[in-house]
Amino acid sequence: MGLEGLKLSEIPIDWSYYPVSGVSCLVGLLLYYIAVPAFNRVFIPRVFDLPIGKQIWWYSSALSSIHAVVVSCLCVYTLVFNWDLIQDPVWADSKVVKTTCAILIGYMMADMIILVLNLNHIGDRSYVLHHAASVFAYFYVTAFGVYVFFANFRLMAEFSTVFVNNRWMLDALGMKSTRLYFWNGVVLTAVFFACRIVTLPPCWYLIYTIIGTDGFNRTEGARYVLVLSCIVLDTLNILWFYKLLKGVVKQLQKVDSNKNTVADLKSE
Repeated sequence: MGLEGLKLSEIPIDWSYYPVSGVSCLVGLLLYYIAVPAFNRVFIPRVFDLPIGKQIWWYSSALSSIHAVVVSCLCVYTLVFNWDLIQDPVWADSKVVKTTCAILIGYMMADMIILVLNLNHIGDRSYVLHHAASVFAYFYVTAFGVYVFFANFRLMAEFSTVFVNNRWMLDALGMKSTRLYFWNGVVLTAVFFACRIVTLPPCWYLIYTIIGTDGFNRTEGARYVLVLSCIVLDTLNILWFYKLLKGVVKQLQKVDSNKNTVADLKSE
């Protein structure tokens, strides 16, 4: 029997993508505990001079960047070759998007394990909240094949992740005053704005257009997951963008101040 016209509660859970999540989680833990430290030992030995809390964040950030590159590539592929998913943003199917979500779930489970085990060293619990909300939301995509288009649309946020991690890593290595740090911050703010802020209005407009439709109503409890997870993630993204913007403005003011100081010295 086909699944068309069925309510979410009438659809059996599809467990076929969860081996992908399991492999992704295992690979993530291996990268964190073995591959990334080995790479740093050879190419960036200064990492081992950092306090233990920063070393944990460094490994987690490296893992995050690797994951972001993989997911971003799959996201681009879907945007190019499966844009027709928008014709049915609630029930359109895509094996690529489901696989991408399964990879993301595995990575976030691995990172949550790492963060929870080291919570005393890192302190920041917002990332655990972010990961938990994401895993909860993407579970419905892989398990029931619902909201595939929205899942891929939200995954565009990963484009900015590498620059976020670069910013923290450069700061940890004492390179906050370098031009590389400055320009990474500028690019980060622009990409973050484009991927996580500009996309908010069309995403919420699309949600508005499907509210009350038969397809939306058939998702039952998942519709609340869609709305609530978007609220949580968007609130965090707006908060993080505000902090990024403050940092860029501060850096620009510092650059302008340095220029004025040099000009004053030359005029004397």
